[in-house]
Amino acid sequence: MPNLANVAEVLRRYGGRYKFLDAFADDIDELRTGAWDPGRTAQAGPAEVAIETGSGRVLMQLFPEQGIARFRVVDESAARGINEHMAAGAVIGGLVGTAVSSASKAKEGLLGGLVVGMLVGGFVGATAQPVERVLALKFESSSGDWQVYDGPLLRWAKRALHPAVPAA
Repeated sequence: MPNLANVAEVLRRYGGRYKFLDAFADDIDELRTGAWDPGRTAQAGPAEVAIETGSGRVLMQLFPEQGIARFRVVDESAARGINEHMAAGAVIGGLVGTAVSSASKAKEGLLGGLVVGMLVGGFVGATAQPVERVLALKFESSSGDWQVYDGPLLRWAKRALHPAVPAA
């Protein structure tokens, strides 16, 4: 399973084209096990926290009903706007718990041990209905790295990992 440092690393690697990584909450080690350190976390919004991962700071936005956690790298200018003294407490902990529980239901038993994520970028094309740039990834436990995924569950993963509420 990927951890928060793996998330920060892949976001930095693809940062020029993709802004977010969407993943099922129960696929991220610290969220699944409850081992994330609230002491290294600052409240950034009602369902958002900034987390120091050891590989850089990421902002995590939760979509609890869908079981999705959306991550993005926090740059220095955005980091100054986050209240460092307001620790993420019971509210965020409850949202993480709901997201982890919802994730297993959302996966419908389809993934088995496969861990997928979706990098999301800006919009592509100048048509009447522009398409959001996405890249599906799978996490390889043996190497501890994300690889491009184009397997049989690609279409389902794109639908299942797309949050209903766009992030700002």
